[in-house]
Amino acid sequence: MKIRTRLILMLSVSVVASVGALALVMKAELYPRYMEAQEEVLVDMAQTLAKIVARQTLMIGPDGMMQVNSAALERSLGNLKSSKIDAQIFERLKTDIDIRIYVTDLAGIVVFDSNGGADVGDDYGGWRDVSLTLKGQYGARVSTGDPANPGGDTMYVAAPVTFWGDVIGVVSVGKPTESIKAFIKHLLNSLAAASAVIIVIAFVAIYIINLWLSRPLKQLQTYAAAVIRNERVTLPNLGNNEVAPVGKAMEEMRAALDGKNYVIEYVQALTHELKTPIAAIRGASELLQEPMPEEHRQQFLGNIATQTERMQSLINRLLDLAALEHRNQLDDVADVPLGPLLVEVVLDLKPLADVRSIAITNSAEEGLEASGDRFLLSMALTNIIKNAIEFSPDEGNITVSAFAEAGSPVILVTDEGPGVPNYAIGRLTERFYALAKPDGQKSSGLGLSFVKEIADLHGATLTVANAEPHGLSVKLAFQRK
Repeated sequence: MKIRTRLILMLSVSVVASVGALALVMKAELYPRYMEAQEEVLVDMAQTLAKIVARQTLMIGPDGMMQVNSAALERSLGNLKSSKIDAQIFERLKTDIDIRIYVTDLAGIVVFDSNGGADVGDDYGGWRDVSLTLKGQYGARVSTGDPANPGGDTMYVAAPVTFWGDVIGVVSVGKPTESIKAFIKHLLNSLAAASAVIIVIAFVAIYIINLWLSRPLKQLQTYAAAVIRNERVTLPNLGNNEVAPVGKAMEEMRAALDGKNYVIEYVQALTHELKTPIAAIRGASELLQEPMPEEHRQQFLGNIATQTERMQSLINRLLDLAALEHRNQLDDVADVPLGPLLVEVVLDLKPLADVRSIAITNSAEEGLEASGDRFLLSMALTNIIKNAIEFSPDEGNITVSAFAEAGSPVILVTDEGPGVPNYAIGRLTERFYALAKPDGQKSSGLGLSFVKEIADLHGATLTVANAEPHGLSVKLAFQRK
C-alpha cells in the first residue's frame, strides 16, 4: 500500500472515529442532562407550590386537625389542563400545559388532582415521591402509564406541606418526558448535521494535506523513474522538508555513478577508436626509419599527418559531446529565427559542398522560430548538413527546409545518398556507431550522437529515416511555443 494511501486511510479513520466517538458520548449524555435540568425545575416548582398551599389553602378539619382545602385548590388549579397557550420555543410550538399537580394528605390519600380530579381519593402512599417526602426525605420518581400521560414516562418531584413545622401533606408536580425527547431529537439532528460537515471539512483538509505532503514524494518518484530511463532531467525543487535531503542525496549518488560509468565508457570508446590511427602512425614511423624513395617518405608523412588530425578531431568532438552530456538544461534560452539560421549554416558549409559539386537548397517559412540556444542549434544543423554532404554522391542535391508541422517548428534535411540499412536506423545516434562513407572511409560516429544530445536539451525529437527513392532524411521537431 502506498504511503499516500496509508496516510489518507489513517487520517480518515481517525477523523471518523473521533467525530463518531464524540457524537456517541454526547448522545449518551444528553438525556440524563436534560432529565437533571427538568428535575431541578420541578424541585423549585414543587417547593413553591407547597409554600403556597401551606399559606393559602389550609383549613381546620372535622377532627380539629389542619388539612388542605381541596376546594380552594380546585378553584385555582382545577382548569390547568384545559388552559391553552401559544409559546414558540425555538422550533417547537407549545399549545397546552402538560404539568400535573396532585396533593395528598398525611396518609398519602389524594385530595386534589389537576388531571380533572381523576385520582382524588386514591392512595398514593406507596409512590416514592409521596412516601419519601412524608418520611422527611427527598421524594421523586419516573413512572410509565401515568393517567395524565398514558403513552409515555412522567417525572414527579414532591415537596412537603407543613404547618408550624409538622408535615400535613404532600404536593407533587409531574411533567412528561416527551418534551425532553423532542428537544433531544432536534439536538441530535443538529449534531448529526454538524458531524457530517466536520467530516467533510476534515476530508477536504486531509486531501489538501496529502497533496502538500505527497507532492515532493511524487516529484522524487518521477525524477527517479526518469533517471532509470536514462533521461536528461534535473532534480525538482522539493521544498524545505524531509524529502529534500533525500532528493539531494539521490542527485549526488546519480552524479557519482554517472561520472564513474561515464569515464569507463569513454575510456573504452576512446581506446577502441584510437587503435587504428595509432597503429597507422606507428607503422608509418617504423617504415620511415628505413631508407626509401622520397616519394614514399612523403606519402608516409602525409599518412601520419592525416591520422594525427583524425585523432585530434576525434578528441575534440568527444570533449564537446562530453560537455553536452553533462548538461541537464539550457543556460540561455531565446527565440531563434530558423530562416536566418539555415542561411548562415548553409553558407558556412557551401565551400565543402562545392568541392564535390553538391547543391544545397534551403527554404524556411516566414517568421518561424524555435526556443533554444542559437549556438547549439547552429552546431546541430551543421553536423546534420555536414553528414549529408559526406554521404551524398558527387553532383548530388541536399534539401534543407524549416516549416511548421501541427503548430511545432520543424527542420528537415534530406540527401540523395545510399541511405541506411534498416537494421542500422535505430543505432545511428549511438556514440561511435558509424557506417562506411561512399568513398570507403569510416566516420567518427559522433555527429548524430552530438545532434541527439542537443535535441534532448531542447526537448526536441530527432528522427532519422530513409528517403524515397533513395537517400536519408533527418528531422528535428521542436516543442510548440
